[in-house]
Amino acid sequence: MRRPTATMTILALIISVLFPGMLLARSKDFTLIDIQKLNRYDEDRILYQHFEKPYNEFSPDAKDNSIAALMVIKDKNVYLFKDGYDDTEAVLANRLLHDRGNQFLPDLWPNKIESVPNFVTITDRKIELQKNTTKEFVASNYKDFYVDVRDRFLKKHAAIFLSLIVNRKDIEIAVERKRIPRKIYEGDAVKYSTWVSARTSDGGTVYYAEDADGDGITETFMVHSSDGFQWGFKTGPNLINIQNNTRKEIEAIIGWLATSAYSGSPVEDELIKKTFPTTSTVGEMIDDIYYIDSETRTFMKKKNIDLEAEVDKKAQVK
Repeated sequence: MRRPTATMTILALIISVLFPGMLLARSKDFTLIDIQKLNRYDEDRILYQHFEKPYNEFSPDAKDNSIAALMVIKDKNVYLFKDGYDDTEAVLANRLLHDRGNQFLPDLWPNKIESVPNFVTITDRKIELQKNTTKEFVASNYKDFYVDVRDRFLKKHAAIFLSLIVNRKDIEIAVERKRIPRKIYEGDAVKYSTWVSARTSDGGTVYYAEDADGDGITETFMVHSSDGFQWGFKTGPNLINIQNNTRKEIEAIIGWLATSAYSGSPVEDELIKKTFPTTSTVGEMIDDIYYIDSETRTFMKKKNIDLEAEVDKKAQVK
């Protein structure tokens, strides 16, 4: 495992500037995509967001605690799908009803991420062409498209991330592991949070993966391009922003990334095997580097003494 270098320190600084709070495994900036705030529509683009937060009965959420969004920009048309979408106005009205009755507040955001979109809006730049929040309509017309594009997009970036890990000796990459205080979790086992950040060779894209709770599964995966694309102030990573994932289908794609970066990926293991020296080549190297001096060798030859054979004989297990 590479130790921190000046390059890695600089990369960590870049990460902390791009994604404030990221290096401390705390909440990151998350602003749900808003078509009306896109700063441009000129180039084809895909963006995926995914945010989950456990419901806290003592602190009801002001924002949707389980929401995913897939946006595709193609030929200046924008296609936006949401999975787990809840109408904010309806949620606020429901909250007021509970407050008036002085009742215990349940989770006010009923729809959760299910890999089935329940919201779609399609625009020509900012001109709305279609908008529908009926789950049956959206699912029957767009579920396959949503899942296929999402998975292909995430798999592509997972592969790019792993390519940076495999080429870690020539890429700006930082891998850190921090012990989690035992008071935070139950049990006696020692756990570590792991985060890894890497930047493409052209410096244009930064990748980040994190296993915050030390269970060996990456829950957070982010990808940010420095091309200036955004939809508002502090909107977070502009390609992929997955935070606190619990969905198995997403875990299957990103769940192993942080561990692979820390412990080494299967591809790296195979590369090492291909270049690993044999015992015979190392043995020849030992004979070339370390030897009995010539005067002593001449003396032993005259006396017909072979000390190496004698040592080998003594070393044999009886």
